[in-house]
Amino acid sequence: MSKGKISVIFLLLILLSGVVKGQREVVWNYETWWGLMTSTRVANRLSVYNDFHYSKNLFVAYRTGLTYHPKGDNFVTTVAYAYLKLTAPFSEGKLVRSEHRPWMQVVYRVPSTKRISTSFRFKYDARFIRDVTTESLENSYSFNHRWRFNNALRYNLKPSGNNSSEFFGVILNEALITTGPGPNGAPYEHRTHFLGEMRQGNFIFSAGYMVRYLAFNPDFARMTHGPIFWLTINLNLMKNKERTFLENPEDH
Repeated sequence: MSKGKISVIFLLLILLSGVVKGQREVVWNYETWWGLMTSTRVANRLSVYNDFHYSKNLFVAYRTGLTYHPKGDNFVTTVAYAYLKLTAPFSEGKLVRSEHRPWMQVVYRVPSTKRISTSFRFKYDARFIRDVTTESLENSYSFNHRWRFNNALRYNLKPSGNNSSEFFGVILNEALITTGPGPNGAPYEHRTHFLGEMRQGNFIFSAGYMVRYLAFNPDFARMTHGPIFWLTINLNLMKNKERTFLENPEDH
């Protein structure tokens, strides 16, 4: 095949891609995400995880669970439960719709260098979401599976010394796939986080920006974006002063 024919085919593919994308309506929304996360070591291999997340006119969530840390702390498993309040089509931004969400996850922390580290996480959400109509809440709940895969890449901008602060740049990508049997709001979602983190002692301060892409159907998608402010606290209740388990904000 000549270079000219290849160029024509390539051009047609680009134009076709533009037409397909042009057929999908994309709505842009702005949001701010606040989060407080804590992990408390309570036994030789166990820690208790709690967090609270809030985004105005979108959701409020409380999650609690138990995390198992093996020797080496490279495969970390959490089993937990979350309760959320969500908006509804008729609620004008008020958080009136309940969700019960048992979940579990496994985080694999890849052996890293002093400057670069990465981790992979698989998470499963069992979502029981209250049914709604266009005008009111129903008494019933629908059930969905949600499968979540993420990768976090961290670069240590300032390695610590003598208990000084550490500063990290973080890129987090996550794909979320929702399947039935209940109705799916957005079968596919992708999240990208750009974070700056300061670590001082047991505290991790995170600030950055997030972009979310939600594909509802072939004709409609939503792009949401906005700042993120997270605080993560790692605590230790062990009397013999074993080391404090490190939970990264990107782990959950």
